[in-house]
Amino acid sequence: MSLLPIPGRTLAAALLAAAAAGTASASPRAAGPIVTVVRHGGLCASGSECRTVLRIDDRRVSGEGYESRRLAPGERSALLRAIAGLDLAYLRRHPFRGTCPTAYDGSESVYRFRGFPHALPSCTYDLHAVAAVRLAERLLGSLEPA
Repeated sequence: MSLLPIPGRTLAAALLAAAAAGTASASPRAAGPIVTVVRHGGLCASGSECRTVLRIDDRRVSGEGYESRRLAPGERSALLRAIAGLDLAYLRRHPFRGTCPTAYDGSESVYRFRGFPHALPSCTYDLHAVAAVRLAERLLGSLEPA
């Protein structure tokens, strides 16, 4: 037995439906960066580990120490399609083999893709054939130093 009268149930249902519709229609542009890449490792002039954060959001490609640039709609679409093709089972079957560059004062890249719940460290997985990583690197490589 419900304690709400019929009009209250209708109001509650309408409020729940409106909240669900608001969530479903929320813009993907509000979801944070499409890609975040953290490069870490090596020894910086400050005497601590080097760390750089690079981002690709819905409108810009940017990074610490770089001039940000506009992300073209076609680049965004291609990147989102590549991210949709990420496959954790494939990644687990292709582990990184070798010595991580951080062992020789180099850096490791850790990729985080919107909508993909797992971080992809380059010293854990062999990312050379992963389209989303290759495209992200191409876009980040187009940045000019500040």
